[in-house]
Amino acid sequence: MKKFRFGEYEVAYEERGTGEPLILLHNGGMDHRIWDHQIEHFSRTHRVLAIDHLGFGASDKPRRELPLSLFSVALESFIEELGLDQVNLAGNCMGSATALEYTLRNPRRVKRLVLCNITSRDILLAGPLRDVYLSYREDREAREKFIAGVEEAGMTRKQTDRFLRSLYGMVPPDDVAFGDHVFALCNTPGQMRSLYVVLSNFDHYLTADAFEKPEGFPPSCVIWGKENYILPPAAGEAFCARLQPERADFVEAAGHLVMREQPARVNATIESFLKDPV
Repeated sequence: MKKFRFGEYEVAYEERGTGEPLILLHNGGMDHRIWDHQIEHFSRTHRVLAIDHLGFGASDKPRRELPLSLFSVALESFIEELGLDQVNLAGNCMGSATALEYTLRNPRRVKRLVLCNITSRDILLAGPLRDVYLSYREDREAREKFIAGVEEAGMTRKQTDRFLRSLYGMVPPDDVAFGDHVFALCNTPGQMRSLYVVLSNFDHYLTADAFEKPEGFPPSCVIWGKENYILPPAAGEAFCARLQPERADFVEAAGHLVMREQPARVNATIESFLKDPV
């Protein structure tokens, strides 16, 4: 993977293809590999840039708080570093929150915006991670004690399979190789720490909750797994009512990793949206 400097840190990214830039941003606890099918598909027509957020994947994993603004500023630094203009942004969960935050500050630099399963404080509170967020927001000492235990013990394959299973809908894809990757990823030093640090910082994820669509906002597309256990589809419908996206696709038989569960459907939706003359 390639890397770029963001302050004192190195942030990793995968680059494939040529043409109009398409930047892909993953959800918490994962890395750029959630987009394997999209990288393969869109690199035939686009310059695809799939980032590992700071704290995840092959990027540096600093022992610090990780608010949404940090990821948004890192994205801004990345776009400036590569001299990009009029980019297409696609994210999942916290990746979507990052893309939205960046777009609101730089609307003229974003051509199209794809928001998969976007998260926010209120959306997170509607799902099963509510208690994790509320507990560790109030008690950083308990958070650090829990993280230390995870880092010392590591995670078994049964635990990482259960974690991955929670991100899928009712019928998970038969994807042993990705399960192998998630097992290795979750046992990478700092990876799970970053996840729990992010989860305790959702006081900073207010953008999608207070969102009012400004003048000059670029065309947007919302994609949501209808069997998303982590971020309920009803929250996605409420967000769409505020955003009024040019396109919305609530995907059957898919959960939080809709891009891996229904890759052909997601690829077709994004491809059509990117070509749409709206």
